[in-house]
Amino acid sequence: MAFIEISKENYQHNIEYLAEKAGGKDKLMVVLKDNAYGHDLEIMAKLACGFGIKKSAVKTLKEAKKINFLFEEVLILADHPTRKLQTDSISYAVHSLEGLRKFPKKSCVHVNVDSGMHRNGISEDELKDAFIVILKNGLNLKGIFTHFRSADQLSSEQYWQNENFNKIKKQAKKLILKYKLPMPKFHSCNSSSLLRREEPLEDDFARCGISTYGYTHIHESFGEFDLKPVMSLWAQKLSTRNLNRGERVGYGGVYELLKNDMVSTYDIGYGDGFFRHDGQNELILEGKNVCGRVSMDSMCFLGDAKKVCLFKDAYYLAKKFNTITYDIIVKLSPYIKKVVV
Repeated sequence: MAFIEISKENYQHNIEYLAEKAGGKDKLMVVLKDNAYGHDLEIMAKLACGFGIKKSAVKTLKEAKKINFLFEEVLILADHPTRKLQTDSISYAVHSLEGLRKFPKKSCVHVNVDSGMHRNGISEDELKDAFIVILKNGLNLKGIFTHFRSADQLSSEQYWQNENFNKIKKQAKKLILKYKLPMPKFHSCNSSSLLRREEPLEDDFARCGISTYGYTHIHESFGEFDLKPVMSLWAQKLSTRNLNRGERVGYGGVYELLKNDMVSTYDIGYGDGFFRHDGQNELILEGKNVCGRVSMDSMCFLGDAKKVCLFKDAYYLAKKFNTITYDIIVKLSPYIKKVVV
């Protein structure tokens, strides 16, 4: 069956590289949401823990429950707590004042503040009301954070948003002192914003996702970064046939052989989350020609290799399909076997 190889060495390299930029492993939160960007949540969580990482972020409570024993804190980015599960090791991101009011007593929360992205977050004007809700409902404020919308682009927007966040931090600290609350952790940097920083990190930690897996889409003017892809995708042969010049392969017969050749079928397709190539244009994966359309559970290549590598670096496929590396790796089926090498 098709399988994914996970490079332990490359993952450790990326984490240590990012931790150095952040100022230490205690200042790095690894983002493991959406099945660790397709790499396998539990595998990557155990590896990160073994490398000395203490904080992680996931999408849902279901994900958090699988890995919270490995970390001092797991931040849930897009879910709400149940009254049955309240633990100091699991925190929740809160994205609106309305949402904050719905959290049960003693919930650990990180309040998202809108510094300019205008996707989620409490506005600066709502901050005082948010603290009143936190006090009234007995919530445990563990963090205040924001998210940069253009950190990977050549623009000054990150500086503008950072200034906005600094203003909000000052206001928040005044309210914390006023209400005699423990000082929460402040965080704003994602992968791109951490990589492009030249000055020391001001926040308590950075949240890094895609960069830990070896990718960044930051503008080339910021230079090159020493990141190494962690995932490679492989498929194994189902069958081989000898075909003659002029014979056509697969659905619609869109691929016609220009000479007598061997064609083999491999056990991966768009049902496994791989992109559905329509066969109209040439697609070469790791030096091998794809023959015709990608089917639900299979695809064809010239030759008779026992296994083929579909990618060792998702950048090529992302460019070919006019998308981003996230889109290539996150959509891969969680049922594909993972092998740590």
